[in-house]
Amino acid sequence: MPEKKKAESGKILIIVESPTKTKTLSKFLGKNYRIESSKGHLIDLPKSSMGIDLKNNFEPRYITIRGKGKTLAELKKAARQAKSVLLATDPDREGEAISWHLERELSNVNKDIKRIEFNEITKDAVLEAIAQPRKLDLLKINSQQARRILDRIVGYSISPILQDKFGSKRFSAGRVQSAALKILCDREDEIENFKPVEYWEISAKFEKDSGKAKDRHVVFRLTQIAGSKAEVKSREQAESIENFCRSAVFRVSDRKITERRIKPPPPYITSRLQQDASTRLGFRAQKTMAIAQSLYEGVELQHGVTTGLITYMRTDSTRISETGLKMARDYIKANFSEQYLPPTANLYSKNNKAAQDAHEAIRPTDVSRTPESIEKYLSKDQFRLYQLIWQRFVASQMTPGVDEVITIEVVTDLPVHTFRFTSGRQKFPGFRTVFAVGEDKNEYIPSFEVGDVLQLVEFNKQQKFTQPPARYTEASLIKIMEESGIGRPATYVPTIATLDKRAYIERKGRQLLPTTLGRVVNSMMVKHFPDIVDLEFTAGMEQQLDAIAGGEIEWREMLERFYSPFQNELTEAARQMENQSHLIREPVGRDCPLCGSPLMKKLGKNGFFIGCSNFAKGCRYTESIPLGTCPLCGGNVVKKKSKKGRAFYGCENYATTGCEFVMLETPAARTCPRCGSIMGQKVKKTGITLTCQNKECRYVMEEGGDEQQGEETSESA
Repeated sequence: MPEKKKAESGKILIIVESPTKTKTLSKFLGKNYRIESSKGHLIDLPKSSMGIDLKNNFEPRYITIRGKGKTLAELKKAARQAKSVLLATDPDREGEAISWHLERELSNVNKDIKRIEFNEITKDAVLEAIAQPRKLDLLKINSQQARRILDRIVGYSISPILQDKFGSKRFSAGRVQSAALKILCDREDEIENFKPVEYWEISAKFEKDSGKAKDRHVVFRLTQIAGSKAEVKSREQAESIENFCRSAVFRVSDRKITERRIKPPPPYITSRLQQDASTRLGFRAQKTMAIAQSLYEGVELQHGVTTGLITYMRTDSTRISETGLKMARDYIKANFSEQYLPPTANLYSKNNKAAQDAHEAIRPTDVSRTPESIEKYLSKDQFRLYQLIWQRFVASQMTPGVDEVITIEVVTDLPVHTFRFTSGRQKFPGFRTVFAVGEDKNEYIPSFEVGDVLQLVEFNKQQKFTQPPARYTEASLIKIMEESGIGRPATYVPTIATLDKRAYIERKGRQLLPTTLGRVVNSMMVKHFPDIVDLEFTAGMEQQLDAIAGGEIEWREMLERFYSPFQNELTEAARQMENQSHLIREPVGRDCPLCGSPLMKKLGKNGFFIGCSNFAKGCRYTESIPLGTCPLCGGNVVKKKSKKGRAFYGCENYATTGCEFVMLETPAARTCPRCGSIMGQKVKKTGITLTCQNKECRYVMEEGGDEQQGEETSESA
């Protein structure tokens, strides 16, 4: 035997998923170990067919993934030479399945194969895992198999029906994907069907004799009229209140100071990390997970030592290990006064019933490794995400913050109109010293005391309109998916990526909007496959998959219970689903001005447009569908091009009547709630600004991803 083969034969082979991990583990494992990577999945169902024998108890047909044969051959060679094999794929169901496929492929060349797992890539954690190898968890494997087969059955059964009915290969459906799309489409329906309701906000400013000059600048808001909530719904009502208040006598009826305790938030789970990274750092969920993966797999610190900086980043548990708790409490005790350390550790219950609790929360592997101390070894984005994780974890083990809330009420004589001022200020920061929540406004508190008689300085009334619910962002979609039990930590990002890839959604700033394409597909899914898009049904399937992992349900029985009724739905859909090809190509009754071929109304990824039917032979003529009504003459607003090729929007009657209405902003789907005219939209990172194009109105409103606020004219005394 050659010298090299002799050396290799005495080694223990450790197989991880990522090539990056091989570098990290090689740094602190000795020469007795050989580290290799599977580079993800090697074995899977075929892409060209369903790969499941539906008549033979759902038997899957696994094959080597195209392009992965060389990697598998290299691992077999390494396993043949090794003393034993340790499978160290990721510590979740997907990782367990990869290890299972590896064991089946490698067992004919090496009989000594075991499974190890570690929640963090540090020397101590890895050595402890090596000392405690185990057998593969068949229940986890069966749960993963059931999920994979279930998703394959749904996708490979419904997608061909959609493709046939729409006459295009671009259409697809999926178990979690279609449920998530329905969430977005339902919200868009709510927005479109929303009817703005007028209301008025009323506020006032007061002063007292021998009072402080600053008192007269403090705003008090009208909260109650005659003991009931103040609901002012018209200009007439607002003016009536103003007339009453201008002759009323005001006095201070109440001044109280209360304390409010703000509990520290739990450490991060996957979905909350994605949400906070979106709102605080502006990261997309996919970017967040890629950076978290790099922090987990290891970063080269001083002296070339590669170290995993955070624990496993796919988890739905807020549980913290004893090691993690001790580490955090020791750090707080050493770096903060005793006021910041609670008598006992803060423990957090499961964030929801469906949490698997397989791994502890996301935390730093070493709290003493502060973000600032390793900043020079990290990229800018790595530093920002690590800082977020570190701060949240340390804060989770600190004492609550305490706020002082001051409330002052000013009332009139009968009928009593109550004006209220409320301000909160930090009394003790607590955990907020590390992890900022809210803001300490530190507002000026007026000197008014109970019984003081006040004079009205200023009366303000503002007309407003109720706003429709906000569109979802990545963060809020992930939140509703988590709360509804749709998908799991590992599936949120791939689900949104699939909706993007299929052009079922578009992005405006941080907002996610279903495209016309997505809404049409959703309507067909709701009609013909109501269970697949039903949130409760989809969440119930996730619970059954968890039950398989817990040994409560046999996986093939679960699939059989699902497939029998689903098969009937497939048959009915194939027979009854209406042909939708007219949505892809619908004649408009005019000919192309360039080549004379018929013009067609077509459906593209960004919605409907009019294009030449001779596209296949090279004619590229297109024009816009009317986008709104001209506020000057009532004609159609359409997309146009300037002589320099720049896009703008204008009235189509320019050529016939000379109407010169133009707008540079993209027309919005919504009309102005005040005058009904077309609105233009400007897309920003945080949302969309809508501006009425009627020069006599110019109403402006913000459509934020998480909240919306209209800006209205105010009338002040």
